[in-house]
Amino acid sequence: MAERLPDATRLGTLFTYTKSGSSGLSGACAIFDNNTGAKQYMKLKICPNRTGATCDTDEGTFSEYAGPVYTTGYNSYILCSKVTAVMKSGGVAVIDRVTYAAPCN
Repeated sequence: MAERLPDATRLGTLFTYTKSGSSGLSGACAIFDNNTGAKQYMKLKICPNRTGATCDTDEGTFSEYAGPVYTTGYNSYILCSKVTAVMKSGGVAVIDRVTYAAPCN
């Protein structure tokens, strides 16, 4: 899935992917493209759907993209894996998006 952020102006693009196997979903990842043409502070985080899980995070000042970030596990851990994408310009958040890497029922 590719999502233009924050809207059609497309300062960034959030890509989320899932990996399927014979027993269902086995992983998810995300990449957050910087489409501004200038270095921006960016943070990308993915957290599996389970208590006490460790999130994978990439943050810093990037000219191209943040990530990829990954989560793996059983089908139920991948469903509802939360993805957070933040981009700041001049210290102000121009993108602050929370979504899911895989469908969430």
